[in-house]
Amino acid sequence: MVLWGPIGAVAQVIINEVMPVPPAGEPEWVELYNPGERALELTNWWLTDLRTAVSLPRFLLPPRGYAVLTRDTAALREARRLPEGTTLVELRLPTLNNTSDAVILRRPDSVLVDSLFYTMRWGRAGVSLERREPTLPAWAPDNLAPCQAPAGATPGEVNSVTPLPADYAVESLAMSSLTAFSVTVLNAGTAPHGEASVTFWIDANRDGQYTEDERRLHLQVPELSPGQRWTKELAAPLLWGELPAGWYSIRAAVELPGDMRRWNDTLQRRFYRSAVSATISINELLYEPLPGGAEFVELVNTGNDTLALEGWKLHTWRPTQTDTLTIATPLKLGPGELAVIAWDSAIVRSYPWLLGHAGVYIGKASLWLRNSGDVVIVRDPNGVTVDSVPYSPRWHDPAARGGRGLSLEKLHPLLPSTEPSSWSSCGAPEGATPGRPNSIAIPVPLQGTVQAAPNPFRIAAAERHYCLIAYELPFQKATVTVRIFTEEGMPLRTLEHARFSASRGFVRWDGRTDRGEFAPPGVYVVVVEALDLNSGRQSVSKMPLVVAY
Repeated sequence: MVLWGPIGAVAQVIINEVMPVPPAGEPEWVELYNPGERALELTNWWLTDLRTAVSLPRFLLPPRGYAVLTRDTAALREARRLPEGTTLVELRLPTLNNTSDAVILRRPDSVLVDSLFYTMRWGRAGVSLERREPTLPAWAPDNLAPCQAPAGATPGEVNSVTPLPADYAVESLAMSSLTAFSVTVLNAGTAPHGEASVTFWIDANRDGQYTEDERRLHLQVPELSPGQRWTKELAAPLLWGELPAGWYSIRAAVELPGDMRRWNDTLQRRFYRSAVSATISINELLYEPLPGGAEFVELVNTGNDTLALEGWKLHTWRPTQTDTLTIATPLKLGPGELAVIAWDSAIVRSYPWLLGHAGVYIGKASLWLRNSGDVVIVRDPNGVTVDSVPYSPRWHDPAARGGRGLSLEKLHPLLPSTEPSSWSSCGAPEGATPGRPNSIAIPVPLQGTVQAAPNPFRIAAAERHYCLIAYELPFQKATVTVRIFTEEGMPLRTLEHARFSASRGFVRWDGRTDRGEFAPPGVYVVVVEALDLNSGRQSVSKMPLVVAY
C-alpha cells in the first residue's frame, strides 16, 4: 500500500472533494477517488474528522472510480445529477464544521491512508472544495480550491480545478467601453493546442435562445501554450448591429477539437446598449412636497422603441452610493409613456391615481431634492447621462402660488431640459400631475423659419397659458434676440436678448408685456434677429401672432 510520506507519494485512495457547507436541501458529503488500476474493497475502513469516526460499510471502489459518502443518498440524488456509475455510500458521516476541519481516511488497522484539511477561508458556502492534483497533499491551500463548475460541485467526476490535457475556456466577456467588447480565451489545459475558434451570438429577440440568424461573428484563436491567454478587442457595432437601445444577452463559445471539459467553453453575459441619441427625458419634478407628501421625478419616452429601465440610475449632482436610486425591476416604458420615480411610498397617498399605475417605481434611496435648487441627473446602466435638469425655484411662474406642493412641468418633452424657458409651474388643482399629461403642455410648432403654437394664442387671466415660439436660423451658432411688437411696430416684450443659440431653438411667452400686464387682444409680430458668430452676418425673421381671450 502506498501512503502519503515525506517524499509526497500517492495514496491508494484519495479524499478528492468535500462539501462542508452545502446548499439548502443538500446533505454534506465526501468524495473518494481510486487512482489505481484495480478495484478496492473499503470494508471497515475509517473516516474521521477531528472529533468523531465512522466505520465504512462494505463496498467496492472501482479503478479510476469515485465513491460519494453521505448521510442521505436519496436527498443527494434529489439535489444533484450524479454521473452514471457513481458509487453512493450511506453512512453516519461525521459532521463537517462550517469554519475548518480535517477529513481523515484510515485502514481497519488505523494506518493513515489520506487526510484533507480545509478552512472555509479557501472557499464559500454552497460550493465544494476540490483537490487540484491527486499527486499533491490535500492540506496545501494551493492544492484545494472552490469548485469552478456552474453546478458548484463535481461529485462522481473529474474535479473542475484539475488540469486536463485539452481544455480551452472563455475566461471573460466584457464591454470594455461603449464602443468595444473584449473576449479572453484561456488554455486551461496541460498541452499546447491550435485550430481553436470562438463564435459570438446575441439574443436579439430576447427569447432566451440563440439561433443561426443571431450569430454575429466567428474568429480564429491562435495556438496557445498551457496557461496562456488570448484577448481580442471587438468593435461594438459588430455585435450590436442595428438593434435599438436595451438589455441583451451575448454568448461567446470557444471550439477546440478534442476539448475534454465543455462546461467552460461558453460564457454568457448581459449587456446594455446605450441609445445613440437620448430618448428618455425628465418631464416633471417635485422638489418641495406638502407635509406628508413625497418628492418625485417623472420620465417620458420620446423615442419610437419600448425601453426597459432596469439598471437606470437617478441622482443629484453629488451622487453617493446611498443617494443614488437604481431601478431594480424591468420597468418598461413605451413610446410616449410616462414613468414616475419616487423614493417614498407616500407618493401614492398624495396622488391616488398612481395606485396600480404600471409606470410607478418606488426605490430605496436617501435622495433629497434641495428646495433652493439642485441638479437631477438620469443615467443609463452604462453610466451615460441621458438627461439632467438644473432646476431652480426661479423657474416657477411668478403669478403661481408658493412652490410647496407645486411641481415643475415641462411645456413639451422635446424641449431642452436645461433651459428655464422649457419649464413652469403646474396648473392642475392637485399641484402636480405625475403619470398624467402635463397641465401646461403645448404642441411644438411645425418646422419653419419662425413658428408659434398655439396660434391664435388665447390668454385667460385666471389661468396660466403659454405660447411656444420656435425658430430655425441659417447659422450653426449665433446670438439671438427675440422680441414681440404690436402691428404699429411698438415693442411689447423682449423674450431673449443676445442669447447664444444653435441653429434651432425655442422661446416661451406667457402673454405678458415687459411691464407684466397681459397683452390685449390683437395681431402682433414676432421678430427673431440673429448674428452669426463666425461670419458676423445677420438675419431677421418675422411672423404674425394672434392673441385672443
